[in-house]
Amino acid sequence: MREPFYQLQEKMPHGDAMFPLKVHEVSPDSSFEEKVSCHWHEEMEFLVITQGHVSVFIDEECYEAEPGDIIFIPPDSLHSLSGQTGDEVTFFAVDFKPVLLYSLWKDAIQQKYLDRLKQGKVVFPTFIRPQEEWQREVYRLLLQIREAYAEAAAGYELLIKAKLYEIWYLLYRHAVQPSGEETDSGKVRVELMKEIIAYIQENYSGQITLEELTGRFHVSDGHLCRLFKSVTRMTMTEYLNHYRVSQSAALLAETEHDIGEIAGMVGFNNISYYNKMFRKYMHMTPKEYRAAARRTEEH
Repeated sequence: MREPFYQLQEKMPHGDAMFPLKVHEVSPDSSFEEKVSCHWHEEMEFLVITQGHVSVFIDEECYEAEPGDIIFIPPDSLHSLSGQTGDEVTFFAVDFKPVLLYSLWKDAIQQKYLDRLKQGKVVFPTFIRPQEEWQREVYRLLLQIREAYAEAAAGYELLIKAKLYEIWYLLYRHAVQPSGEETDSGKVRVELMKEIIAYIQENYSGQITLEELTGRFHVSDGHLCRLFKSVTRMTMTEYLNHYRVSQSAALLAETEHDIGEIAGMVGFNNISYYNKMFRKYMHMTPKEYRAAARRTEEH
């Protein structure tokens, strides 16, 4: 089974301390509308769509992407991908820690072109559709990084780092200066959502109520509901049910627990309601999903 879901803060290592970069080839499970669930990581990411059409959510923004489109995801940004159930989606992602481009000391390059992004003084383009020449060049460079990483020939790290600097130059030339007030308020909302979603993902198997969350995070019902919808495109209840179903799907595929037991393990106390929610999000019954997952494993 392909893993369609990540925890909120992704733990997957992206390279190692000596070369903190990794190119991921990703083919999410087409059974799910949510191709990659809401998560974040400290690395920067260039995501290149290679097949299918997806909605890419970054913090409180949404981008409709198709093959050839590039999405730049800054460090620590909440992001997720969604598409139609049954649609095949593939993409590759170049993840790297910003320190890969840093100097041993703060030279002019780091101060003028690297630290300014980290400090929020400039904002790189987030959604890049290769129409202008500079955008097409970014696309070509990312394909070259992908190829160099796959081949891993002698000196490939040098080649990849050089091409990252070329991309950085192109993005810096087309960066914008943000409004400080909007940036600060947006960061506060995103950090609050990280805490709320982390709490839900850690406690999803128990009973979680809106009243509990508003009390724990000191926000009003209305503010929490609006914030939740703006970031996840779901209500709190929808997100909780969706996350529970996703966790149950992994248990159906990987364990021998009976369906009723799995429903209880992920927080559904009513088997009929669990079956209803499973069909809503998976468009099949839990039994049908388990059978399909087993057939996939056999092949």
